[in-house]
Amino acid sequence: MNSEQIRQQQATGFHSLRFTPALEVAYQRSRASLIRQRARPVSVAGLVLFLIYAAMDVLTLPADLARVTVTIRLAIICPLIALVVWLAHRPFPSDRMFERLYTLAYLLGGLGVVAIIGAARQVAFPLPYEGMILMLMFGYFAMGLPFFSASMVSLALVTSYLLTELWSGMSGAAITNNLFFLMTANIIGMVGAWTSEYRHRAHFLDRQLLDLMHQAARDESRRKTELITAASHDLRQPLNVIDITLENLSTPHNGVAGHPATGQLKDMVRHLRRLLGTVFDSARLNEGMVQADIRPTPLAPIFRDLRDLLADSLSHREMALLMDHRSAGLQVLADPTLLLRALQNLIFNAVEHSGGSLIRLSATTMDQHVRLQVSDNGSGLSAELGGALFSPYVRGKGQTDYPGLGLGLTIVRDFVALMNGTCGVKTKPGQGSAFWIQLPAVATATPGPGHNSHTRSGCERPTG
Repeated sequence: MNSEQIRQQQATGFHSLRFTPALEVAYQRSRASLIRQRARPVSVAGLVLFLIYAAMDVLTLPADLARVTVTIRLAIICPLIALVVWLAHRPFPSDRMFERLYTLAYLLGGLGVVAIIGAARQVAFPLPYEGMILMLMFGYFAMGLPFFSASMVSLALVTSYLLTELWSGMSGAAITNNLFFLMTANIIGMVGAWTSEYRHRAHFLDRQLLDLMHQAARDESRRKTELITAASHDLRQPLNVIDITLENLSTPHNGVAGHPATGQLKDMVRHLRRLLGTVFDSARLNEGMVQADIRPTPLAPIFRDLRDLLADSLSHREMALLMDHRSAGLQVLADPTLLLRALQNLIFNAVEHSGGSLIRLSATTMDQHVRLQVSDNGSGLSAELGGALFSPYVRGKGQTDYPGLGLGLTIVRDFVALMNGTCGVKTKPGQGSAFWIQLPAVATATPGPGHNSHTRSGCERPTG
């Protein structure tokens, strides 16, 4: 069974309540399973009803007739229904076999009602035939039997009732009158059963098609995950080799300096590595591969890792990075890896697009939160960007025209959201920008070094 077969069946229609063979087998299997589930409450309800009718027979019928009707109800019909209830909760027989037994139980239960009417006719007690109408409606609607099964059994019950009335000597006019109402009820039940099964079959096709689409989406997601994982490794590996080679070429040998172009090549390799990291981060986020491991995270190790990661990238740029180590003793509830990547993206964003000469990284407490801020003294952002700055593929017009994808801030936003935090930016044209990340604080956070203390990172440029 595939999506093309399902769509073709939907286009062809199924007014005869039959699918193509492959679909019909699957549908009947599904229907039988649902009938078994439905039989559990329905059979219990039927058992309760027949017990109530048995009590009413004792109270309202003549004693001789009551003995017969109560015996039929309690010795035949109720044990039959109890057997159905028991089988409905057992792993055997199979669902298809249970559906047949369920239909047989309906037939035997209906014949029991016909026998009760026949017993009443024998003693000339005016027992009405409305019990037959109740049985017909019960089979068509409450039991949820397939259209053809319910229709054939119901017609058999009506026929048996007709023969019983003829055998009891009822007049032709009375039989005709009763038969009219029984057939009317039967036709109503058939129309309702046909409509119900047609709707159920339509829902079955929709559900199967949706399941196939979900499976296809899961398979595609799995293939993308495998591709991202493989590409992340296979593309980074040659970059590492190139980076090591360039490092060796740029190292002076026998007093001879390396070629000047190696510095530019190293810069481009670093930029390509960042682009790949951005692409893979975005792909992993889109595929749901990123899960935040939120735990108490001190900021001091994060600051140290940032210093080490940025040292080589900023060593040849005319920019200084100041880290406010007064706040290094603070702790936040975050994923250390995601927080490091988010701050790294914000700093690289300032390096590549701000056009300034100084970047500051600081953290301050705000009620039950800690706000980390990456600010610069660059040209600021234009007001036209508005709230779209953290949207995908949006890039501001800074002092530099550094190539990029416009995904860095989007990744920051998504990483921060995974850590139950918020982020934003404060900017003024010509006065720089301050990007911030706000995360829940750890209540037991220890205070950092004293006021005005400051430690230079290896990336800082001396001032003054």
